[in-house]
Amino acid sequence: MDTVDILLVDDRADGIVALEAILTEPEYNLVVARSGPEALGKVLTHDFALILMDVQMPDMDGFETATLIKRREKSRDIPIIFVTAINKTEHYISEGYTVGAVDYVFKPFDAHILKSKVAIFVDLYKKNRLLLEQSNTLREIDRRERVRALTELEIEGLRRYRNLADAIPQIVFRCAQTGVIDYFNQFWYLYTARTVEESAGFGWREMVHPKNLSEIDAKWVEAENDRTGFSCECRLRHASSGEYRWHLLRVVPEFNDLAELTGWIGTAADIQDQKKIQEELMLAKKLADVASETKSRFLANMSHEIRTPLAVILGFSEILSSPRFKPSEKIEASAAVQRNGQHLLKIIDEILDLSKVEAGKLDIEQSEISVVDLVNTVKTSMAISAKQKGLDYRVVVGGAIPTRILSNSSRIQQILVNIVGNAIKFTSEGHVILTVSFRSKTEDTPNLLHFSIKDTGPGLTAAQIRNLFRPFTQVDSSITRKFGGTGLGLALSKKLARALGGDVWVDESGPDGGCNFEFTVETGPLDGVEFVSKLGLPMDHGEFQISKMESALRGLKVLLVEDSIDNQLMVSRVLSSQGAQVNLASNGREGVDMALNDGYDIVLMDLQMPELDGLGAISELRQHGFKKPIIALTAHGMAKDRDRCLSVGSDDYVTKPVDTSNLIRRICRLAIDSNALEQTTLT
Repeated sequence: MDTVDILLVDDRADGIVALEAILTEPEYNLVVARSGPEALGKVLTHDFALILMDVQMPDMDGFETATLIKRREKSRDIPIIFVTAINKTEHYISEGYTVGAVDYVFKPFDAHILKSKVAIFVDLYKKNRLLLEQSNTLREIDRRERVRALTELEIEGLRRYRNLADAIPQIVFRCAQTGVIDYFNQFWYLYTARTVEESAGFGWREMVHPKNLSEIDAKWVEAENDRTGFSCECRLRHASSGEYRWHLLRVVPEFNDLAELTGWIGTAADIQDQKKIQEELMLAKKLADVASETKSRFLANMSHEIRTPLAVILGFSEILSSPRFKPSEKIEASAAVQRNGQHLLKIIDEILDLSKVEAGKLDIEQSEISVVDLVNTVKTSMAISAKQKGLDYRVVVGGAIPTRILSNSSRIQQILVNIVGNAIKFTSEGHVILTVSFRSKTEDTPNLLHFSIKDTGPGLTAAQIRNLFRPFTQVDSSITRKFGGTGLGLALSKKLARALGGDVWVDESGPDGGCNFEFTVETGPLDGVEFVSKLGLPMDHGEFQISKMESALRGLKVLLVEDSIDNQLMVSRVLSSQGAQVNLASNGREGVDMALNDGYDIVLMDLQMPELDGLGAISELRQHGFKKPIIALTAHGMAKDRDRCLSVGSDDYVTKPVDTSNLIRRICRLAIDSNALEQTTLT
C-alpha cells in the first residue's frame, strides 16, 4: 500500500490550500471537493482513509453531507474530522458528533496537531486494511482446507455410501454440525453440474431459489436448537435447462455415542411433476367451484324468472274464471296472462336456442329481407316500453343503407330486441338511440349492416364487460338486483350474430357513462340493390295506458310488498275481492317504512326485491318490534329458503305461483291467532 486517499472538503480555496500545505506527504493522496454534492460523488469512486470537512458550506453544509455519507453502506465507516472557524459551542460540537464525526479541528489550527490526528487515522486505516487482507488470506486457506477435507471425506464417503446413495435417484448430502456440507452423492453433481470445489462449504446455496433460502435457514436453526430433523419444499436450479424445479428437502440429525450432535444427513427429491399435478387439480377444483356457483346462481335466477310470470298467469286465470270480477278487470287479467305467457316463451326459446348453438345444431335459414321493414318493426316493438319510462327513443340512419339484404330477419330482430330492450330496461332517464349504417367490404371483412345502440344508462366497466357475453352471468346477480333476466340474452345474441357473419360487442364506458353496443351482420351480395337514407314514415306507436286498481276499504288491512306490477295487481285483486284493504310497496325499504307507520294487520313480503330484499326487510321489522304476522312470498321453492325465512322472523312461507285459496286461509289463520280479526269468513 504505497499511498492512502484523504478527502478534503471546503468551499473556500484558502481553506483547501491551508490543508494541502500541512498534509502534503508522499504517502497521502489528497483529493479535493469544493461542495457537499461533489464530496458525495468522490466517496463513490474512492476508498478514503479519512475525510476533513468544513462545516460552513453553501447549499449543503458539512453536517448534511456527513449524514448522507454515513447512510451509505460503502462509506459509513470512513472517519470524518470537521474543520470549522465558528460555532465552537458544546451544542454545536455535539451535533457534529451526532451525525458521525470522530473529531473537531478549529481554525486557525495547529499544523502539528492536525498532522498527528491525521497520521493516527491513516495508521488505523492501514492496520485495518492489513487485517482485512490477512483475514481474506485465512479464509482462502480455510476454504482450500475445506476443499481438501471435503475431497478426503468424499473418498471415504464413496466407500461407505456409493452402493446405496448413488443408486438413489435423489440428491443425498451430509453436512457438519455447523451446516457446512462435506458430502454430496453423484446425483447432486449430475443435477447441478457443479464441481466439488463449487459445491464445498456453502456453495450449494447458489443452486437454491433465493425466495426459499430464508425458510431453509429458519428450519435449520430451529432443528439445531431442538436437535430434531425437518422437512420443507424448496426449488433447486437444474443445470441443463436453467429452470428451478421443486424438491422435497428432508434433513435428519446424526449423533455420536455420547448423544452429541455431529452432523446432518439430508435428501432432496424432485416433486415438480407432483406439484404440477396438484396445481392442475387445484385449478380444476377452482373452475368446478366457479362453474357450480354460476350454475346455482343461474338456477336460482331462472327459478325466479320462470315462477314469477307463471304465478301471474295462474293467479289471473282464477280471476278470469271467477264471476266476482268486473269485465274491465278480466280484460286486464287477460292482458297480464298473455304478457307473462310471452315472457315465459321468450325464456324457453332462449334456453333452447343457446343449447342448439352450443351443440352446433342451430340452422339459420337465409332469405331476402327488407331492411326498412325490419328496422321499423324493431322501432315499433320497443316504442311502448321506452315511452312508459319517459325515454327519448329514436332510430337514426347513418348514411345510405341497402333496402334489401340476404340474411335471417327473425334472428336479426331477436338480437336487436334483446339489446335495445336491455338499453331501455337499464336506462332510467335520457335517451336510447338505434343507429343503422352500412360498411363496405374491405380486404378483411365483407359488406356489413351495422347497428349501434347508445343509451344514457349506468355504463359498464372493463371487468363487467369481460363477463357480459358469458352464458348464465349477469352484471348484478344479487338477490337485491333491480332488474330481472336470465343472463342468456347477450350470450345468445353474440353467438347468433357470429352465425350471421357479424358480431356483437360493447365499448367500455365506466360508471354513469352510458353504454354503446355494436352489432354487425353480413349483407350478402348487393348487386342491383337500392340504397336509401331514410326509413320512411314513422309508425304509429299508439297510446300506452296503465289501468288503475281499485281496492275495497273494508275488513283486514294488508300490506303487500312486491316489486312485480303484475303480482301486485293479481294478489291485491284477489284479497280485495275477499273484503281486504290492500296497500302496496314496491321494495323492501318502502315496505319497512309503511309497516312501521301505518298499522297493518298482516304483511305479505316478497323476497327478491331492489333496495332491500325481503329477508332484510323482515329482519329489520322484527328488530324494530313489529309484532304483526308476516308471510314470505317467493319464487324460490327450495327447503333452505323456507328455513331462512322462518329464521329471520316470518310467520309463514308461500311459494309462487301462489295458490290464492291457500294464501287466504293462511292470512285468516294468522290474523285470528294474532287477534287482528274477531271474525273472518272464508269463502
